[in-house]
Amino acid sequence: MEVHDMRMPSPRLWIPPAAAGAAGVAVLAVLTATGAVEWVAAVQLLVLWGLALAVGLLLLVVRRVSRNVDRLGRRLEHYHKSAASEGGIAQRLESMNRMLRLVRDNDVPSLHADARKLGARLVEEQRGRFDRLTAHVTDQGRRDYQQQVAERELRDFVDPDRFMPALRGWAASPDVLCLLVEKIRERRPGLVVECGSGASSVWLGHALRRVGEGRLVALEHDERYAELSRDLVAAHGLADLVEVRYAPLRPWPPARDDAQAADERERQPWYDLDAIADLTGIDLLFVDGPPGGTAPLARYPAGPVLLPRCSPRAVVLLDDTIRKAEQETSDRWLADHPEFERVTVATEKGTHILTRK
Repeated sequence: MEVHDMRMPSPRLWIPPAAAGAAGVAVLAVLTATGAVEWVAAVQLLVLWGLALAVGLLLLVVRRVSRNVDRLGRRLEHYHKSAASEGGIAQRLESMNRMLRLVRDNDVPSLHADARKLGARLVEEQRGRFDRLTAHVTDQGRRDYQQQVAERELRDFVDPDRFMPALRGWAASPDVLCLLVEKIRERRPGLVVECGSGASSVWLGHALRRVGEGRLVALEHDERYAELSRDLVAAHGLADLVEVRYAPLRPWPPARDDAQAADERERQPWYDLDAIADLTGIDLLFVDGPPGGTAPLARYPAGPVLLPRCSPRAVVLLDDTIRKAEQETSDRWLADHPEFERVTVATEKGTHILTRK
């Protein structure tokens, strides 16, 4: 009896999926390295890509198995006819033939159907993921380009004579700094107050130097970061224009005595009021601190504390208004100070601009 061996799939079966898998890994590696895709999303896409390739390879193997089963069935029929005179062998061959027909008629189609369903589901999931990835990459590319243009405009205006600190991330984005610098250019404020400090303090200091008047006071709750900001300001030769004040977070509103103490549930941390005691006639106020994690409405106290200290021509910018906490903060400011009106600007992190009516 001739024996037909069931060999492993030939290289023609596994080389194309392997090449496709390697290409997918390379593309994801490039997207991850350029920052277009976070590494967690890259791992998820890589796993999904591998599953899709595995399903494709499984379909090829199932097809090969089905063809081999058909071939083996035909050979058994041939052996059955040639061994008809040998009753016992013929019966065993007939039994094996029936089993092979059952496999061919039931198990193989079922395996085909299951593999196709799995493949269809994975393809659909992969298509959805790649659609979202494409939208994310497109949107991120558009945002990156807008911020690059904004930073170029900033550099053209301030004309720095040294390397400037990086923006975005924890620091302010170039587009909101463009708004601030535009207000400095138009209004030439005498006093600019910034809640928070860092890279933005340097850029605003250069803008004040460019227009030839005004000064900046930046409030910083972290002592070590206040020192770093002062060093950065000094390195840019702006110490005569920019003052970084260490203002640790204290309970607000402050309790005057036990009888007048505010409800503890309504108190929250905010900058030490001693740090702003001499600040009046604020022409430009930039609220970009304290960090959102310090309180549910971390920046709300800037309204009741600093808005009354603003000049009649003051402009107030609240950053990070894509967050609900800052949106609620802005709404409460307007409710508490109806003499102000608001304009919403679609910057990278969202900005509300308040001016007196």
